[in-house]
Amino acid sequence: MEPRGWVDTHLHGDRISPEEWPGLLNRAHQAGVIRGVAVGSDGKSGEKLLRLQQAYPNFIAVAFGYHPEQSVDWEQVEIVLRQIREHRDSLCGVGEVGLPWYTLSPREREKAPDPEHFSVLERFLQTAVELDLPVLLHAVHDRAETVFRMLQTHHVRKAVFHWLKAPAVVVDAIVGAGYYVSVTPEVCYRQRDRELVQRIPTSSLLLETDAPWRYSGPFRGRPAEPAWVGRTAEAVSQVQGISLPQLVRQTTANACRLFGWSLDQGSVGMKTSPSK
Repeated sequence: MEPRGWVDTHLHGDRISPEEWPGLLNRAHQAGVIRGVAVGSDGKSGEKLLRLQQAYPNFIAVAFGYHPEQSVDWEQVEIVLRQIREHRDSLCGVGEVGLPWYTLSPREREKAPDPEHFSVLERFLQTAVELDLPVLLHAVHDRAETVFRMLQTHHVRKAVFHWLKAPAVVVDAIVGAGYYVSVTPEVCYRQRDRELVQRIPTSSLLLETDAPWRYSGPFRGRPAEPAWVGRTAEAVSQVQGISLPQLVRQTTANACRLFGWSLDQGSVGMKTSPSK
């Protein structure tokens, strides 16, 4: 079965107001976006995402996680881990999880990861492996290699590095291990992201918006939304020298493999049992 639309594999649905969703979904459908993966940041966001999924079950898929660019609150971590177990059959993954970078000082970035954040990520990786769920990762620059090694240590089979920034050797290791890399609208205007796309085989590539993140370049002044996946795809197709039909077939098939979805009459269907 041929996929007939794009998948936004990373967005923050809980940060988009309920009033915005009808128009946002209409624009997404007009742009050919057929599904969006909403990631969690803590326990409260998980509750919001479940309600969002109930409102828009044909579009929204949900992952639960604890965003690493915040201080460790073990009570919240335990809440999210419990939510993952309670709602396992409603989830497509564990995320957003990883290690902090942007909130660290230059001196902190030179040190080994904070033990608490390291322990939090270990707990989520162990849970993902136990429940056979893919992991959606926040791991950039020097932390990307650390997280990659953690995936190998914990025998994580399925993972995607969201909005990756990393040395070429680390990118090659990630792809070589069978993990995915997702790219954002930055590929439309930033050379670093275009070089990353040149390095990643299409078979390892996913598309995302990180909505409602605010980008620069031609997107300045507006919050991102799933419809922007189409413009991201246009830039990727130019960089990789492949057609948009080829790109939609491959990236949507990649998303289906990662999240355990099936293709049903040209659209992306939710999985009904754990992937093997």
